[in-house]
Amino acid sequence: MGIAADSLLGDRAGSKTLQAGEALFWQGDSPTAVYQVLEGFVKLTWTSPCGRETISELLLPGDVFDLLSCLDGSPYPFTCKAPSNSTAKVAVVARGVLLEDPQLAWRCQTRMVQQLRRQRSTRVASPADRVEVRLSRALLWLADSLGKKVGQGISFQLQLTRQELAEWIGTTTETVIRLCSDWRRRSLIQWDRHFLTLINVQQLHFLSDAA
Repeated sequence: MGIAADSLLGDRAGSKTLQAGEALFWQGDSPTAVYQVLEGFVKLTWTSPCGRETISELLLPGDVFDLLSCLDGSPYPFTCKAPSNSTAKVAVVARGVLLEDPQLAWRCQTRMVQQLRRQRSTRVASPADRVEVRLSRALLWLADSLGKKVGQGISFQLQLTRQELAEWIGTTTETVIRLCSDWRRRSLIQWDRHFLTLINVQQLHFLSDAA
């Protein structure tokens, strides 16, 4: 399932395991709890008025969400789901518990500041960049977050489908398949079922900077 994290939500936190593709909450739901990813990762998706779903963010073990909705009572701005081909485990603290515990709220705020800094320092899917740039950045980000060194490359379990990967970087599934096939042919990556290995990391970094 991937790396795991210790919960900062304390002894009053419960836990929930999400099956592959299962939703934790839906966009527009009233907030009932604050969460932290313990194992695997979850995706936050946004659905447009015309019904198109896109991935806004991927949350890794240790990440906290959705604190802001819990604090001000506003509806969840996103839907939270496990990836389509992998489970995830999250810690759960009820909203009432959070509001009664200022130290817990402070710990959550501190963690979310760290997450915001990480997001700002790591560009993945800027619409102004070419698709090759966005895809290489996405794969490098996943490798840095989840990967292990294998020889000269980095290998990790790709818990996203090709469609989810396309939604995350703002392109079509067909484009992701075409680019990955080309990169396999050029020995930049190796894709073996659910595992992806970045073989030529240096070249992928070169592609990621070619904005």
